[in-house]
Amino acid sequence: MAVKRHNQSERGYRDGAVSVTAQRRYSAHACRDGEVLCGRVELIVRADPRLGLTGRERRRVGARFVEYLHPALRSELVELVRRRGVVARRAAERMEPVEIVFDDPDRGLQRIVGWVQPPQRRHGNLHEIEFDLHEPS
Repeated sequence: MAVKRHNQSERGYRDGAVSVTAQRRYSAHACRDGEVLCGRVELIVRADPRLGLTGRERRRVGARFVEYLHPALRSELVELVRRRGVVARRAAERMEPVEIVFDDPDRGLQRIVGWVQPPQRRHGNLHEIEFDLHEPS
């Protein structure tokens, strides 16, 4: 009896869901209103291990804004890093959503629209800090 092994392209997400063990990394760029805000974004898509979530809710998206950062987005991100608690969440709510565009080898060109959330880790250079993206329901 042959055991089927899953390769990297078979794991991951299907129909917006992420498998429990999947973590995928992409190179992307960030836009808002048709203007490029960041030329290179490291995008990390992973699964939330909590029980009772739908496939869409299980998908966790993180982003590091690495190169060619627009001054407006830089100032918004710096404000999120400097603030803590409720003040940081309010600052995130005031921000306009960001569109992340990336090429998935399995699904083609993909777009994720979401609000940048305050980071969990606040130390280091701005390009090293990972921000979560909250997608609309």
